[in-house]
Amino acid sequence: MPLWFVSLVFFCIYTNLGESASSPQISVNAQKVLDLVEWIEIPAGEFLMGSSSEEIAALDSEANFRGAMVDRHTFEAEIPSHKVFLKAYSISRHEITNAEYKLFIENTRRPEPRGNRGEDIWQEEKFANPDLPVVGVTWFDAQAFAEWIGSSLPTEAQWERAARGKHRTDYPWGDALPRARQHANFARRYDCPTPVGQFPTGSTVEGVEDMAGNVWEWCLDEYHATFYQKSPVHDPINLRYRDVLHPRVIRGGAWDSGRIFLRSALRFKFFPLDSSHSIGFRVVRPAARIPN
Repeated sequence: MPLWFVSLVFFCIYTNLGESASSPQISVNAQKVLDLVEWIEIPAGEFLMGSSSEEIAALDSEANFRGAMVDRHTFEAEIPSHKVFLKAYSISRHEITNAEYKLFIENTRRPEPRGNRGEDIWQEEKFANPDLPVVGVTWFDAQAFAEWIGSSLPTEAQWERAARGKHRTDYPWGDALPRARQHANFARRYDCPTPVGQFPTGSTVEGVEDMAGNVWEWCLDEYHATFYQKSPVHDPINLRYRDVLHPRVIRGGAWDSGRIFLRSALRFKFFPLDSSHSIGFRVVRPAARIPN
């Protein structure tokens, strides 16, 4: 077989992978799942992303005072505070649920969610309710679902803009400290995820729910602690699509996280081929154009 032909085949495969997230063509079954997703419109505009050095110093002092298991380097990944302009997009009001994800795997033969040790997570009742956010999915699982319905995972910038709003609040609901049973599911108060939409008081001004606590959420971007220092001003994205070695960004904290992890500016990371009892996802449209 000629070398040029082999190269052409690989080029076509690579191009299709890179553009699949932006393709508007979806199956009839995918459309049925898409119809279940409720969308919140986020208008185009500029917002202030990240944190200042002064804010990081204050956070580090608080973490040390409270004995939180977070080192200063974690907070410093939020530096510098910088302006970002995003095109208009829509984000799902809730995290993707077990019910929605089950329809996906029934139609694609994708593996069922797996826990921290590879166990079938849906065998545990506290993770199997149809109205719960799906957990036990890798970054690749989450992005595959998103592409199946013609969307994508949110970029880090899209996620933070939705969570902090135009006025750059500390938490989705504002600057008030999180209160269990009022704002979010965290600190093992329930010791498991809760059904989506149980904390309307904790929603954003625009109506996005559960962006703090309940489950961590995959973002599209790779995690690099210094990315903000060179981040593009317009619609930033940091991703090499085929790279399985670099961790991806997760945001928002979870049911088993302490209060300090619920901050909307906090950047955390997890490896894209791993899954966890506390990581799920939500989706955005139009789909992000994934770089080749």
